[in-house]
Amino acid sequence: MTYNNLGLVHRDLGDLEQAKEYYDRARVIYLEKLGPEHVDVATTYNNLGLVHIDLRDLEQAKEYHDRALAIRLKKLGPEHVDVASTYNNLGVVHMADQLGDLEQAKEYHDRALAIRLKKLGPEHVDVASTYNNLGVVHMADQLGDLEQAKEYFDRARVIYLKKLGPEHVDVASTYNNLGLVHMDLGDLEQAKEYHGRALAIRLKKLGPEHFDVAMSYNNLGLVHRALGDLEQAKEYFDRARVIYLKNLGPEHVDVASTYNNLGLVHMDLGDLEQAKEYHDRALAICLEKLGPEHVDVASTYNNLGIVHRNLGNLEQAKEYYDRALAIFLKSSDLSMFMSQ
Repeated sequence: MTYNNLGLVHRDLGDLEQAKEYYDRARVIYLEKLGPEHVDVATTYNNLGLVHIDLRDLEQAKEYHDRALAIRLKKLGPEHVDVASTYNNLGVVHMADQLGDLEQAKEYHDRALAIRLKKLGPEHVDVASTYNNLGVVHMADQLGDLEQAKEYFDRARVIYLKKLGPEHVDVASTYNNLGLVHMDLGDLEQAKEYHGRALAIRLKKLGPEHFDVAMSYNNLGLVHRALGDLEQAKEYFDRARVIYLKNLGPEHVDVASTYNNLGLVHMDLGDLEQAKEYHDRALAICLEKLGPEHVDVASTYNNLGIVHRNLGNLEQAKEYYDRALAIFLKSSDLSMFMSQ
């Protein structure tokens, strides 16, 4: 029990590797003392799944949550709130772009919502959590129902504010998501306001080096770049980069994403050599961590194509565009090319 609780604390603090180590110790003890189908073993699988989501090790996260679901369905029945929790977590796993099965994610979140509404009532924070996740699913490109996403985020926000108060980190998460959907809707000033609120809460509650703070800096960078405030955007992206490097290490996909964003803003500023360097760094990480046919690799090839075209390296630009196009055609995602 103590190892499990220490894991919870370290995950909340953003110390993910230490959290994983404590959860693993708890898992070994529970398996030995309680057997492979005990609900406490399922709880540890659930916690290991959550920390692997945070670490973006999604296949491993899915495996742990599948194990937790099998035990909970057998021992607790199909309408237990812990089953709903596992459906919710599997939905989060399937939302992530390395798996990217949004219809499956939506199905899991719908199952979680039905159980939670029935067992917990319409104003429970776990219902708000499911509304939040359904909003994320509906915001994704393949579904792209931004107004529905905004409605789900607003429902979550109302419940969180009522039940948790205005400075809770879950309120910050909902502000963050409302900022994202308003950016997609083109309402940049409203997006900036929501991301500013999220950042203020996260700095106060989580401290200046938490990766959720880095996420807010990154999102504010995106908004300021869209507003044309390039120096401010660069500053936010740099802050995000420093935190991600410290918390996640130099080869994490979130570090690559920040390199890509820094490359784009340096390209906007006309600093093409610096832009190329950042996109090259992003490409190296994406190729290693995501594989050669991932859409993030294609996006980075596309960005490098733009840089080389602007540098006058037309043959190199063509090569990068061809690589990007081949991946996008295979994935049926041509949005990057449509926006150019």
